[in-house]
Amino acid sequence: MTKTQCKSDRPIFVVGTPRSGTTLTARILGRHSKLFMPGETHFFEDIYSRAEELGLLDSPQAVKKISQRLFNLYERYNEPFDQKRIEGIFPTPDALEKALVGCQSYGDLFARFMEIQCDREGKSRWGNNVPRDLFWVEEILRFFPDAKFIVCVRDIRAFLLSYKGKWRITRRENVDRLKALYHPVITSFLWKSSMRRLPAIQKAVPQKNLLIMRYEDLVRDPEASVRRLCRTVEEEFEPAMLEVDSHNSSNALAAKGIFSSSIDRWRTDLAPEEIAIAQAIAGPELEQLGYRLESIKVSQLKVAVCIASTPFALWRALRANRAVRGPIVPYLVRRLGSLVASS
Repeated sequence: MTKTQCKSDRPIFVVGTPRSGTTLTARILGRHSKLFMPGETHFFEDIYSRAEELGLLDSPQAVKKISQRLFNLYERYNEPFDQKRIEGIFPTPDALEKALVGCQSYGDLFARFMEIQCDREGKSRWGNNVPRDLFWVEEILRFFPDAKFIVCVRDIRAFLLSYKGKWRITRRENVDRLKALYHPVITSFLWKSSMRRLPAIQKAVPQKNLLIMRYEDLVRDPEASVRRLCRTVEEEFEPAMLEVDSHNSSNALAAKGIFSSSIDRWRTDLAPEEIAIAQAIAGPELEQLGYRLESIKVSQLKVAVCIASTPFALWRALRANRAVRGPIVPYLVRRLGSLVASS
């Protein structure tokens, strides 16, 4: 098994709803001199969720299948820079397979995959930025009991607006898929199901290893928020962490860096019916996180039409996302389970 200098005793997992500042938070952490934070890996949902299909790691055939899937993982999730790194380290999937031989569990395998990249970047500690790992916290803890978790949250109304515009900043082949994923009812339930995970996460993760970070707090007072972030991950604050070279917006023309101008755009850029639907579905969770509900005048006909279109929109979204969501039944169980569980 390949030896590395990077350690996996306290990995950092940045999770949350999409469009809640997870990428921005990961890039801030990645500016630290010790921390390696690549793009989204989706290891747990894309590979670990297929463990029964792929097989146990004592089987050479299983390791080969996993290596083939792992080799182009970044490419499949629109992370070309990270994919280039993998191809620079491993010319072929077979080369990656050789580096993974001897791993005893899927956790060992993932750790080795991250450690090798971490070493290549000259860092000593790695982290993982995947919003949907919010639904895999308990499994992650089995492999990494001392892991740090940063849970990013955001006002559902701003989340809807950002999610609605996500297609503008993706590659052309992903545009239709991302457009199909947005629907006011479905997207609101996505946010709600994520936020309903918070009590279980707070119970599972030791308090010292957990930080719930509001997007609005991060962009309004970056330094104070990043200092809190550093205390949680147990690293010294470095001013360079605030010098991110990308913007925190779904608007491709937005200025680079950390800015707060997008916080209230939902007030003018979302339809009143979208705002009302979001508040009706997720009002309790919204208020628990410190956000205020707004009084909105809406067209009841437009609301009714939107609600009636939900089943078709759900089918369309699942079909559009089938290549990246893992097996359908576990996928739905994880998301719907938090909605029916007690708060």
